[in-house]
Amino acid sequence: MRFSFSRAQGLEEAKAFLSQALSSGKFPHGLLVHGPEGVGQNPLLLDLVDILLCDAADLRPCGACQGCLGRLRNNLDSLIFLMPIEKKDKALEKSGGDGEMEDAQVDELTERAKEFQADPYAFARTEKSNLNIGQIRSMQARLSFAESSRRPRIVVLLWAETMAAAAANTLLKTLEEPPPNTYFLLSSDDRSALLPTILSRCTQLPLFPMAPDALRAVMAKQGKAWDIAILPERLIPFAEGSPGALLSLHRNGGDTLLEESARFLASALAGDWSAFSDYLEESDGFGDLQSASRLLHFLLRAVRVFHRLEALEGPVGRGMGPDGGTNPDAIAIANAGATAFPWTRTALQRQGLDATLADVLGPLENTQDMAALVAWIEEMLSAVQSYAKPKVAALGLYLEYASKHPRKEPAAC
Repeated sequence: MRFSFSRAQGLEEAKAFLSQALSSGKFPHGLLVHGPEGVGQNPLLLDLVDILLCDAADLRPCGACQGCLGRLRNNLDSLIFLMPIEKKDKALEKSGGDGEMEDAQVDELTERAKEFQADPYAFARTEKSNLNIGQIRSMQARLSFAESSRRPRIVVLLWAETMAAAAANTLLKTLEEPPPNTYFLLSSDDRSALLPTILSRCTQLPLFPMAPDALRAVMAKQGKAWDIAILPERLIPFAEGSPGALLSLHRNGGDTLLEESARFLASALAGDWSAFSDYLEESDGFGDLQSASRLLHFLLRAVRVFHRLEALEGPVGRGMGPDGGTNPDAIAIANAGATAFPWTRTALQRQGLDATLADVLGPLENTQDMAALVAWIEEMLSAVQSYAKPKVAALGLYLEYASKHPRKEPAAC
């Protein structure tokens, strides 16, 4: 028996593990696929759905049997998709809910399931969405009916970490005693947020970020399907080895985020509150809640990219190499008169990355306390997600941050 994983890109070790489990007839009734955002959890689950529903005896999925055609037409009672959705009834949300699915939620789930199947890498959840107890109970009710078909029943739970405790405990009862011929396929971007009892009932399959060259190969292969005419090379470091993240950045104004991040960090780390105030006044990045949230998430990515550069190239220091010795590349840059963040520029070049990203990451050279900077950005993100006015929240929190963490003077060349 051969198996085709046509949607998930890369992930060869994970595919080999799943192929072995499928061939042996010992495929787990509970599987949790977890890893960084967008690295391939959801496409891999969709591949598994196709394989498990297929009736073919040689290559699965075949695309032509009753199971494959039923999946393509979205008319299989044996397939249940659960994904995070937002509460439509605010009063019900505040009261904790009665565990029943709302009509609007059912409609939303139906539409979003179609979106997920059409484009699993680009599919994303909103920040206020979660898996609620009503969805879990609705799934349990469907599973309580006897299934006459020999085809397996499959429950797909996307972003399982978004379950509240009540929903997770309700699911646990079913995972402990799963109905016959039923498989639970869970995905997660944050395994640590799941109940230990849920973890203990599932076989866990970790996925890992791709190396830059592997990511480039995937994007080149999928470029036409994903409508990417030119590889977004400058965005690759910020994707952190994730095809889904790179695709999302490309489709959602990644170049604009780069420019906005450069302006944000330059003004925020200048040590002058009026400069940051002027930036906020003129910035489109803080024009609304969604834009501010997207920018702040990207800034956290930028900090992680800078951390990786330090891990690979040694601590920040103009003219210094990873071992503390002289770095000829840095000296050459300095001698050529390139005074804008030479350490960052050199580190990017040595790692084969676009040196112009120094305009974005360079201001981080002058950060005295990186942990405090991250805490400040996360605090702004929390305020924005709580529906505070983005510009007001950012300036107020900046004044507190700047008073406690003055700007570090740049190292001498």
